[in-house]
Amino acid sequence: MTRTDLSRRGVLGVLSGAGIAATAPKSWAAAAADWTIGVSNAPIEGFADSAMTRLHGRMPAHLSGQLYRNGPAWFRYGDEVTGHWFDGDGMVQRYDLTADGVRHSGRFVNTVKRRAEQTAGRFLMPGFGTAAAAGAPVTAQDDANAANTSVLKVGDELWALWEAGSPYRLDLDTLETRGPQTFRNDLKGMAFLAHPKVEPSGRIWSAGFAGKRAWIWQLDSLGGLERGEMIELPVAGYTHDWAVTERHLIFPLQPWVTGDHGQSIAERMVWRPEQGLQILVVDKADFSQRRIYELPAAFYFHTGDAWEDSDSTLHFDVCLANTPQFAAQGGHNIVRGKIDRNYAGADLVLVSLFPDGRAVTRPTGVTAEFPQTDHRVQGLRRDKVVHVHGETPGHPGARALALFDWKTGKRKVHDFGAAAMVEEALFVPRPGGSDELDGWLVGTVLDLKARATQLHVFDARHIDDGPVASWQGQHATPLGFHGTFVSGR
Repeated sequence: MTRTDLSRRGVLGVLSGAGIAATAPKSWAAAAADWTIGVSNAPIEGFADSAMTRLHGRMPAHLSGQLYRNGPAWFRYGDEVTGHWFDGDGMVQRYDLTADGVRHSGRFVNTVKRRAEQTAGRFLMPGFGTAAAAGAPVTAQDDANAANTSVLKVGDELWALWEAGSPYRLDLDTLETRGPQTFRNDLKGMAFLAHPKVEPSGRIWSAGFAGKRAWIWQLDSLGGLERGEMIELPVAGYTHDWAVTERHLIFPLQPWVTGDHGQSIAERMVWRPEQGLQILVVDKADFSQRRIYELPAAFYFHTGDAWEDSDSTLHFDVCLANTPQFAAQGGHNIVRGKIDRNYAGADLVLVSLFPDGRAVTRPTGVTAEFPQTDHRVQGLRRDKVVHVHGETPGHPGARALALFDWKTGKRKVHDFGAAAMVEEALFVPRPGGSDELDGWLVGTVLDLKARATQLHVFDARHIDDGPVASWQGQHATPLGFHGTFVSGR
């Protein structure tokens, strides 16, 4: 397969299909529970810049900058509903934190997909759980790019990331779309995961998956291509996140693999637990130096971070579930106002890979998603991981923010209550501080009682004391996935 094949045939082939997107019942709006405001269409024009109302506390001294978050924000045209939560058009939210308070704005990424579907007034393009409409105008991989999963500041731009196509370049201040990032003519549309890893030096690593091959990206701090190479994989499994250490790339390859039947990615995937969870470790200096470790079958969306000991033992935290139930069906149901009350969430686990070939897990029994660490030590030794935690019967998502310490085995929790849908929180270092998690956690929560999105600031090492300051916006913004914080510019 050529490089061009990976960007077009290798991934585009998986996305292609025929058929019409599923239709929601006409009674959907009447039957919807309050939590469905998190999967309702945002205003077509986005969210104009507005001041958030302070609920309590004050902005901590020396905390300033912009929190950018990305997520799906367009799910239906009339009664027609997208095939999966993961396929909604991407909208980037901008929260500007200053000594005076917080301002919010939001804007859809102006993708080829969005322009074509807004013009047609219906869903056309294939996606994770959405089949292509008959005659869908897909001529290149980025025609289906929803740019809806994460964001990364690169140089003086913001990149909106998907996982099967190019980053979309945005203006940091206005969120205006500048277009796809092209690294090289033969790499147009090449898959670029929504979870790039940034070393303390500023070097950026990413990957793109297509069947049993993956393209590894090595970029400089300004997004310039330093190196790119195709590697073979032992299995054609779904990979959303991964991890890096100082010397290695770690790809957990789960046994949710590409099958032959179905009109969308989710429909084509097959659970093969007998294959186990295979963990591919690649040497950063020489991609041909690889090793595979094996664990019992498990499914995951997100890793935290990784490090290696002086004896070359590798460690990384990951949120493991028993099956791909949510990816396969849950995301389809959520945008239809349905939840599976028997869904078993993921648990926080530490995986250790030893030089003698052993792979060992340390489960915590703690439900967890969206793990975050102190990115100043990306790939280096650290002990703490922050994550969302706890579920409320009656609506999806987490209700709490938690901090777990691998060294002590202790955790701290702040529970927002049953009316909260807690999103990812990011660590922002205190200027001049060097200790792990010396700084703040900044994150958003959809408050179902207030029907509004709130922004909360915590002292990162004292989550259980509750937010030191909170603000409430004028809108209930759709639930997002991932973000980045850019300290005061």
